[in-house]
Amino acid sequence: MKISILSLSFIGILSSSILFFLSIASIYNVHAATYDFNFAAVGDWGCNSNTDVTVKGIANTKTTNKLGASELVLGLGDYSYQPTANCWLSKVASIDDNMKITIGNHENSAKTGFNQYKKSFGLTSNAYYSFDFNNVHFIIMNTQTPYTVGSSQYNFIKDDLARAAKKDNTNWIIVVMHEPFYTSPTSCKIASCQGIGNLRDIYHPLFDTYEVDLVLGAHLHNYQRSFPLEYNSASSSKPIITSKIASNYNDPEGEIYVIVGTGGINFHKLIGKNSYIVNQQSSFFGHLNVDITNKAQVLTAKFIQNNGKVFDSFSITK
Repeated sequence: MKISILSLSFIGILSSSILFFLSIASIYNVHAATYDFNFAAVGDWGCNSNTDVTVKGIANTKTTNKLGASELVLGLGDYSYQPTANCWLSKVASIDDNMKITIGNHENSAKTGFNQYKKSFGLTSNAYYSFDFNNVHFIIMNTQTPYTVGSSQYNFIKDDLARAAKKDNTNWIIVVMHEPFYTSPTSCKIASCQGIGNLRDIYHPLFDTYEVDLVLGAHLHNYQRSFPLEYNSASSSKPIITSKIASNYNDPEGEIYVIVGTGGINFHKLIGKNSYIVNQQSSFFGHLNVDITNKAQVLTAKFIQNNGKVFDSFSITK
């Protein structure tokens, strides 16, 4: 009988200890899931001296995460502009430890190095996917494969958005794609440089429904940043501006759309400015630097030119 009592006492002490350590682990996980972090984003890189400076700028940017460098780098499409990925992969070797990419029109086939990009970044043949980084949910679209209603990509994105919107620990939803919904007029006159209408008509309403915060794209070789925008079913090329504030937003309705096609290949000159665009430029290469701070409640973004100067900045507070 004494042995049984001692055994029960031991079990009770052991159970209490396990519960204690589980509680500590839970506290740690909550803290770990909300610590400050930083990411960089840019597309249309090329494989030249401008690319080198862009890579150096990302590597040397002083961030608010106290780690001194970006913990995540997002490639927004169009990399080597060559039949193979070799040159560009070599250029970004110093910053590719935690790099995620979307596929652009200059690497969407075997003849333009797709299989190399696929292997290097662990992509599926469809090359659309999602992942969580702390309290941010990222969705990587592929504008080079079927995306119409009923396609596998559409079903994936719709289901993924619905799941992400229900997660208690998802503070931000950020979508990455190559070809954009909206753009000011530029010197690029091909159809895809005018904003992809059917892409916009299918996905902007979804982004509104599931409260996407930020949409990052490239394809236009310049920088453009919009006001927060909602879909306009009456005239989809003229989105609804939900806030005319220029820079500091308090959980606005709609999404902020940013084109960062400034990796180094060349420029599509801006020849006008649409009313829904806050800031734009086509003279300086550089990258978008984004800090997630204050227990994941604040997103602060800065476009940093390759000369180190900040051209544009905005913040969103939840």
